[in-house]
Amino acid sequence: MSMLWCLGIRIHYRGIDAAVQLLEDMDMQAISWCECDDALPSLDIDDQGFPIASEFFLQGYSKHRPQDVDIQRKLDTLAALLEIPVPVFTIEEVDNADWLSVCYQQLEPRQLGRYYVYGSHNPDPADDNLIPLRIDAATAFGSGEHPTTSGCLLALDGLANDHQFSKMLDMGCGSGILAIAMAKTWPHAKVLGVDNDPESVRVTQQNAILNSCGRNLEALMSEGFADLRVYNAGPFEVVTANILAKPLCMMAPDVKDCLVPGGLVILSGLLDRQKSQVLEAYEVIGFTLVKTYPIEDWATLVLKRG
Repeated sequence: MSMLWCLGIRIHYRGIDAAVQLLEDMDMQAISWCECDDALPSLDIDDQGFPIASEFFLQGYSKHRPQDVDIQRKLDTLAALLEIPVPVFTIEEVDNADWLSVCYQQLEPRQLGRYYVYGSHNPDPADDNLIPLRIDAATAFGSGEHPTTSGCLLALDGLANDHQFSKMLDMGCGSGILAIAMAKTWPHAKVLGVDNDPESVRVTQQNAILNSCGRNLEALMSEGFADLRVYNAGPFEVVTANILAKPLCMMAPDVKDCLVPGGLVILSGLLDRQKSQVLEAYEVIGFTLVKTYPIEDWATLVLKRG
């Protein structure tokens, strides 16, 4: 098996663009970056009113080992020019593997409330009281392992005993795991999964067939609520949205407009430190908090429209 070298850089947020350019100049095969989960919020605000995380982590992958001395010299120069702390970097050798296949084989079954999430390589659940969700690791987000997906499934489980729904929406459906959970828990409901990524829509449709719920689950591509078919399919009694804090805040008015009075929204994809900002965006337009599902550093919120 061939190997790759992974260069990781932890850097002050004001150095992200320069660091990305540095990696691009090194002809990296792939580059990614995200805010550090343990980073404190900075004093600067982005264009949507959120504090910017103080540190980000970048990764670049190369067939050839980057030279430590060369990387240190470039980062020292970058830090001096931008007047930021000198970034910390690591260099690791990693397998050049088909990580999708690796994840598929390593995905262990999980029970989340009444839901049993498993891959095609695992046997069906032995307990007939569990609702099986057969989701393979694939090219769309949502295998049940991430705390945000787990929180949403636990929230749906909490609604299942004493609620009946006829119209439900999963905004940002990814693999379709939440939409499928809704379709199997409330088999008489019409469930709509929406994503702005055509691959996610394709995977959701495929997983709906795999889970024998394609008849009451539809998936379509839309940038949020932009496609009128989303509104025309409502109003909904439940909306799930496992996305990110910023878009959750921005779509709050649209969520309200597509929900029936007294309808419920399950919000996830937000870190615990972002909870107050997301809550404020919904409470100011008449939503009330019903329950919170905290898992690790993440939070899932259940709110009710007034």
